Amino acid sequence: MAMAYGVNAQAVGKVVLHGAKYGAGEVCGALLGRWDGAEDGPVLVEDAVPFFHKCENKYSPLMEVALAQAESYASTVGLKVVGFYQANERNDDRELHFSTKRIADVIREKSTRQACILLMNNEGFTALLSSETRDLPFQLHVRKGGQWVLEASKQLLSEGSVADVVLASISAGRQQHLVDFSEHICDISKDWRNLDLVK
Repeated sequence: MAMAYGVNAQAVGKVVLHGAKYGAGEVCGALLGRWDGAEDGPVLVEDAVPFFHKCENKYSPLMEVALAQAESYASTVGLKVVGFYQANERNDDRELHFSTKRIADVIREKSTRQACILLMNNEGFTALLSSETRDLPFQLHVRKGGQWVLEASKQLLSEGSVADVVLASISAGRQQHLVDFSEHICDISKDWRNLDLVK
């Protein structure tokens, strides 16, 4: 039986808003959700924690701090870290970076064996923002045969209203209110949890 992965509007919204706020750079963060532990049980991504908007931060000790904070927060709301997301800087870059794979490996070891990586498809991202499509702009990657692979057979499921909620958030300029962990480090009064950001 094929493994199912689902995302809700809050998770998609935060990832897309992160990409929209820092459209000229790479962004990344953690995916929070639920997995019942069954080998073929669904993984439901219910939230996202934006980490960084500069690729060099993925190689710094700040990544360990950010991941630990995300794990701690997830446990307080009944979730766990179930994956990682990445949006590349260049439109033609559709590759997972080595650092992203390593981070996702850590998530698999510490939290969820069925962890996933969502890679933002920049062309799909642009098409969504211009209302040319309602398709989610992600490529789903899973660990298979000892490596991270694009898993076309495993659908990324969502409710029909997800794209509408995300587009409404963009239209309202909510991306300007998104705070990632980089910003929080510079000003600890800024809340990286982004509560009530996506409505």
